[in-house]
Amino acid sequence: MQSKLVSRRGALKALGALALSGVASQLLLSTRAVAALVPAGQGLHDFIAVSSTLTGKAEVNPTLALALYGAFLKSSPEIDDALARLKTTLLGADVLAQEDKTAFAEAQKAEQALSQAILQAWYLGVVGKGKKSVCVAYADTLSNQVVADVLVPPSFSYGPCGSWSAKP
Repeated sequence: MQSKLVSRRGALKALGALALSGVASQLLLSTRAVAALVPAGQGLHDFIAVSSTLTGKAEVNPTLALALYGAFLKSSPEIDDALARLKTTLLGADVLAQEDKTAFAEAQKAEQALSQAILQAWYLGVVGKGKKSVCVAYADTLSNQVVADVLVPPSFSYGPCGSWSAKP
């Protein structure tokens, strides 16, 4: 009887050590992943400032901002320079706000394209186009948060697949 108890304790200790090492490795992995995602520079700050200006939100979700910025950084390594130019353009008198729309000058095609890509990312949760696009978020996107108080789950595709086709 004593040997069975000892072997059970040994097995429980081994199992506990294994579980603890698994948890520790996951914490270490997640810490490394976050450290890899967190950029050391002005890029993230510019992304948040530009996003706040474009979306009209005083505060944007910092976790989602980090994920979106990381996706932009992977798809376009020169994003920091483009964000700095867009931030300068938005803060300057070069851009005109007309009826809730931002009008860019003809020479600012790159800034306009980047602003549209940033808005797409915040409202749809997708960074990029075509086969190179990456879905970063779904439920936390701005378009789904608009309908979150009415639709559960918050989305524009409510109900079972194809339910939208039935006549009311």
